[in-house]
Amino acid sequence: MSGRVFQIARVPIAGGKSGWFVRESGSTTATPVEFSSHPLNLSHAELVAEIKSVLTSGSMEAVDTFLPLADPTTTPVLGAGVTFQNSLRERRLETFRAGQMVEAEDDGRPTPYDVVYDPSNPPEVFMKAFLPYHLAPSDELWIRNDGGPEGSMGSSVPEPERFVAVNHKGEVLGFGIGSDTTARQLESLSPLYLPAAKTYFGSTTMQPWLTVFEDSAQEVTIRMTIERNGTVVYDDSYSTDQMKRTVESLVTHARTLLLNTADGSAPAFFLFTGTGIVPGVDFSLENGDHVTIDGGVLGRIESTTHVAQVK
Repeated sequence: MSGRVFQIARVPIAGGKSGWFVRESGSTTATPVEFSSHPLNLSHAELVAEIKSVLTSGSMEAVDTFLPLADPTTTPVLGAGVTFQNSLRERRLETFRAGQMVEAEDDGRPTPYDVVYDPSNPPEVFMKAFLPYHLAPSDELWIRNDGGPEGSMGSSVPEPERFVAVNHKGEVLGFGIGSDTTARQLESLSPLYLPAAKTYFGSTTMQPWLTVFEDSAQEVTIRMTIERNGTVVYDDSYSTDQMKRTVESLVTHARTLLLNTADGSAPAFFLFTGTGIVPGVDFSLENGDHVTIDGGVLGRIESTTHVAQVK
């Protein structure tokens, strides 16, 4: 691996305020920093330069309490889907299940998901979080209580993903991991239910640290383990280099959802880039499940599952 790897986070400080801290990836201590502007307003080169400057001269402090990385009201969180082969396979089977969480066979018929998987077509992009309560704390993961037919609980799954932070010019600044949690039984009833299946109270879990690579970004392996009552009920992993599309192409298309064509401006945003693993049809998250998502150099999060009382 060439170049240094840094992480930045927002941390509560005295007087009820917050401040930015930076550290070398993997360090247990961090340095407070006053960026010349909000980090998402900077270019990648400017962000790296300011991080390196403060790490050279700043004092190190132990940091163990973090504030959310995103404020969806000012920095929306978007998602991209069907960017991995495994995701395409599962989405195709969901089409044939039509809301019935039973094993299904792929009979080869074309589906809407084949269109968005093809890089010659625009990808699937959607709004994941645009209100504060769409974003769960990094140690929580929320599922709908009405994700099945006739308002039943239905099947919900975490989707462990790499997300990117994008500045207002469309430049990727950094990376993180989180869960694009989905009420998949609701989504499988019809693709038109995607907004309700993807965006609800606590539907988005993001780690509080943003990883910034000094040079080119590094592909990582993302592993998800789910424990229930102390027993591992799911454990699988995938590599981000298996993604069908480039990060840059996803960013370009996602930015069109936010672009003000009158003046060419767009806000900074976060973008989930899709998952390469999906639990089997017989699995659904339950209240109290412990979900660990490990992204290697990007870090890890451990979250407890809760049920959102969606009415």
